[in-house]
Amino acid sequence: MSVQVVAPAQIPAQPVVVVGGPTGPAGGPTGPTGPSGQSYTGSTGYTGRTGPTGPTGFSATGPTGRTGPTGMTGPIGNSATGPTGHTGNTGPEGLGVTGPTGAGGPTGGTGPSGGPTGATGPTGGTGPTGPAQVAGFEFIFDGVGSTLTTGVKGDWEVPFACTIQQVTVLGDQSGSIVIDIWKDTYANFPPTDADSITASAPPTVSAAVKSQDATLTGWTTSLAAGDTLRFNIDSVSNFTRVTLSMKVQRA
Repeated sequence: MSVQVVAPAQIPAQPVVVVGGPTGPAGGPTGPTGPSGQSYTGSTGYTGRTGPTGPTGFSATGPTGRTGPTGMTGPIGNSATGPTGHTGNTGPEGLGVTGPTGAGGPTGGTGPSGGPTGATGPTGGTGPTGPAQVAGFEFIFDGVGSTLTTGVKGDWEVPFACTIQQVTVLGDQSGSIVIDIWKDTYANFPPTDADSITASAPPTVSAAVKSQDATLTGWTTSLAAGDTLRFNIDSVSNFTRVTLSMKVQRA
């Protein structure tokens, strides 16, 4: 089905003319009012035709589903509150009596000042000198099971200034050995035979297992901290292990 739209007819406009009378001269009496002007209203144009109404659209609503059955209501629970217990009786208030404060005793008088300061006593005498600090140095010559050989066997640094007091030589069996000791400063290391400190009495064992010398004839016994010592075997027989120990007194 089609709908035709018809435009409304045009209505021509008609002018409206209002005619009034002339105004009287100024200053004179007001003249009579002129007649009212004619007023013409044009005729109303034709109203156009209304088009036909279109058909109403089709709208279908589906059927409403069935409501399910209501479930059963459970039984009301039972909740009982127990009775409130009795409040205990308040105990009696204790009775306490405070005793009276004792009277204060009188303040004692101030004692007399001490006597004058005594004179300083004389200085006591100097006590005796304590025992000297003695230490021991050891050097071991070890052939590891073989007879020792001659020559330089090692070096050792002196840890503190001291004086040699005694030299002891201990062998692993009977034998003979002559040991020389060389000394020089750390700056001049290593010492040489010219730096010997044993003079003509080097530590010596002759066909024995040990020897000891506390005389140290001709020795340079004074050692400074940092000096280096070199141990040299001048001659040896039969010994495979020898220990040389020096008893020293710390300066």
